[in-house]
Amino acid sequence: MKITAIVLCVFFSVGVVAADTESEQKHSDVEGHHKHVLGLFLGVTDEGDDYLETYGIEYAYRIHEYWSVGGGIEHAKSGRDSTLAIAGVGCWPDQGLFLGAGVGRKDPRDKREKTFRATIGYEIEFAGGWGIAPQINWDFIDGHEDEEVYGIVIGKRF
Repeated sequence: MKITAIVLCVFFSVGVVAADTESEQKHSDVEGHHKHVLGLFLGVTDEGDDYLETYGIEYAYRIHEYWSVGGGIEHAKSGRDSTLAIAGVGCWPDQGLFLGAGVGRKDPRDKREKTFRATIGYEIEFAGGWGIAPQINWDFIDGHEDEEVYGIVIGKRF
């Protein structure tokens, strides 16, 4: 499962170099169009020996051409189901490339664990405000082993 997620991330990232995917309106439109994005996250969480299917919803608001704020909720399915709620900031240094950092809380089995997340990804825009963004997240969990979360966000700008 981990290998599949990594291959998908590489495949979509390489596809960006080969094709021009700019939509009619850039996500940094200063007139207020396409500043919001709502996305569905599909991926896998690497918990050491276990690979858990993970899904969630994300929201971001582009406050500047290079900066965004947002948050999300993810759920990892396993014997110890856990939900992560996170809020953070994003930096967009070059076209679709983004880096993110956030803080949140992970709740496995009714425990509350402070979590810090670092993210790297690449957003590929399509016509009509739709996009896809392969990404890798590193979760640093207070008092537990770190986790890696590989996935893809399918989003809509409005």
